[in-house]
Amino acid sequence: MELDLLYALTNRSGEQSWHDVMLETRRHAQLADRLGFDRIWLGEHHFDVDGTDASPNPIMLATDLAARTERLRFGMAAVSLTLWHPLRVAEDLALLDHFTNGRLDVAFGRGILPIEVMNLNPAANRWNGSDTSKEIFDENLAIVRKIWTEDLFSWKGERYTFPEPGTKFIHSPGAPMPEGWVGEDGNLVAFGMIPKPLQQPTPPLFAVTESMEGFLGAARKDLRPITWYPTGKVLSNLFENYRNEVAAVTGIMPALGEGCGVLRMCCIAETDAEARRVAEPAIVEFFEFVCRVRGIGVWLDADEDPADPRFREMDPWDLLMERDHLMIGSPESVTERMTRLTETHGIQHWLLQMGVPGVAAADVDRSLELFAAEVMPQLRKLDASLRVAG
Repeated sequence: MELDLLYALTNRSGEQSWHDVMLETRRHAQLADRLGFDRIWLGEHHFDVDGTDASPNPIMLATDLAARTERLRFGMAAVSLTLWHPLRVAEDLALLDHFTNGRLDVAFGRGILPIEVMNLNPAANRWNGSDTSKEIFDENLAIVRKIWTEDLFSWKGERYTFPEPGTKFIHSPGAPMPEGWVGEDGNLVAFGMIPKPLQQPTPPLFAVTESMEGFLGAARKDLRPITWYPTGKVLSNLFENYRNEVAAVTGIMPALGEGCGVLRMCCIAETDAEARRVAEPAIVEFFEFVCRVRGIGVWLDADEDPADPRFREMDPWDLLMERDHLMIGSPESVTERMTRLTETHGIQHWLLQMGVPGVAAADVDRSLELFAAEVMPQLRKLDASLRVAG
């Protein structure tokens, strides 16, 4: 059972200085490290004027946090791969793997907000009906993996050619010429990255996705999928098709849910009523934001029609709670809900967003501590019993 945090740098009220938000992030990472969480996942978001998640460079942020922790792993969820030069992000992540002493996990995505994608790499437009964004993602991923794992790297693809034809290699006269780098004409024919990642052959790789295409692609690319909104039969169907595709690729049928991460918003308090009081305003605001960006259908199950007006008439808290989007309540209630979903969907990897935008830092502190003291031991015990039974 992997029990992780998804952490967002939030300042919904705008009343804090961003420097104070950074200091708060350090404190929460150190607390998660001490309390026994497995990972903390950091996202990449740009131009965040509304204070939802101001984390333009999770690689730099993780470098700072890793120096202040001992055992906590650091997950990138996700590096927006289409917005980076593939060689630069490969180098930065390799350095981060060393800075964390091998405590790095990497999830890649394609970017989700137009303000980010269209201003950092408009060629990666996801909303124009073309496959260009997917093609850029696939080529960049292949380049990152190749330069991480090959001593003599070269590439010729749709968008990149490495080495650039006609590049001369200027090296120190006191150093030996790298074998295989230079052709007879003195031009580069291959090169390598120094240093490569500490974890060999690569850090564990993940993909952030919600679609069937994304889950199947993750299985084919040997990536572990992480998903947020799918629930109920939608989630079961994604898990079932993912494991079938893994079996088709590898010849080994994994258990339902194996290798798949599920993200949920989480808040623990002494009672269900107190947890609702603390979290509901932030949850409702976030619900409305997602409905504007993605549509209400992302919250619904397979047999529910987003056009049905009764869903817009429902209380958002009830809609989300009934569909298992919220791991919010007393320790007993959250333990029951997570246990049930672990048993019905085979969930063995949880990402919990306790810093829901708008929830105060003191309430996040209490939630982390209550989860670690009362929920985490029960889930670890459940994991052990399922392993024995399996």
